[in-house]
Amino acid sequence: PHDGIHDVKVHIRGRYDRLGDLVPRHFPTVLAGENQPPITDGSGRKQLADWIASPSNPLTARVIVNRVWQHHFGQGIVRTPSNFGFLGERPTNPMLLDWLAAAFSAPVGSSPEACGWSLKRLHRLIMLSDAYIRSSDGGPKLERADPDNRLVGRQNQRRLESEILRDNLLAVAGRLAPALGGPSTRDFASGRRGLYVMTIRSDRSGYGPLFDVADPTASVDRRTVSNVAAQALFLLNNSFVTQQATALADRLLREAPASDAARISRAYALLYGRPPSAEEAAIGLAFLGRAGGARLAVAGGQAAGAGAMAWREYALVLLCANEFLYID
Repeated sequence: PHDGIHDVKVHIRGRYDRLGDLVPRHFPTVLAGENQPPITDGSGRKQLADWIASPSNPLTARVIVNRVWQHHFGQGIVRTPSNFGFLGERPTNPMLLDWLAAAFSAPVGSSPEACGWSLKRLHRLIMLSDAYIRSSDGGPKLERADPDNRLVGRQNQRRLESEILRDNLLAVAGRLAPALGGPSTRDFASGRRGLYVMTIRSDRSGYGPLFDVADPTASVDRRTVSNVAAQALFLLNNSFVTQQATALADRLLREAPASDAARISRAYALLYGRPPSAEEAAIGLAFLGRAGGARLAVAGGQAAGAGAMAWREYALVLLCANEFLYID
């Protein structure tokens, strides 16, 4: 009775040996209603996929754009991303959600913002908006008017996700491998992007769980964010991070050999995307001077000499700063 593709009988209370009436294949009536055309070709999976992506079903586009918005802002327009029903939160900006959903599903060329179901176009549309480029510091007046930032008057400050933080450490050190595809790796210290580092489900004490990676045994719509002392200790002491600090010091020597001030400016550009203030530059020069001479020499393409350790320690301090770990 279970051979091939066909309609099946209801399993009363889930038991295979207690069968009820034969039920034709169809979608749940709570979603698609009572008047549904019969499914006579195949198992119904293709029909389900067509219905999910149908222009007559606005829920799919709304859910996707809400997830992408949450990725860029830390909170979705609907703050319960897996529950758009009566028990979920109402959209903070319903018209924005509808406009994004319509733009995402509209054929390319039908309007300037049309995405044609392209996630890349949707990311570009959101990231070029005024809302995305706002600072997280909205000022005291805005803080009082909208403390939860439901109307997106400012950016939400948020820490980098664990995979992105690891990739950024490798990137500023010049060790991130840009190659796409290929098998995954168990080597956490590998230069491959975090996307290709194998997830060990039984590991509850490594880097990923420490920095709130998504639980691989469950469906996670939004990650938890914790701030614990062990995270700071990891960044200060773990051999992977200290290796990146050493590689960063070597990179600064190669790319800005003129002076310590030039290297400090290059470090701030790499790590924070801005030049150092006069005070920050003075603090860096003072630290390097106190640490026993900031001069660096080249030996085999790596930092050497009396100032090598000072520069590695300074690079580690810059990597552990909140400005490197958080999006403002």
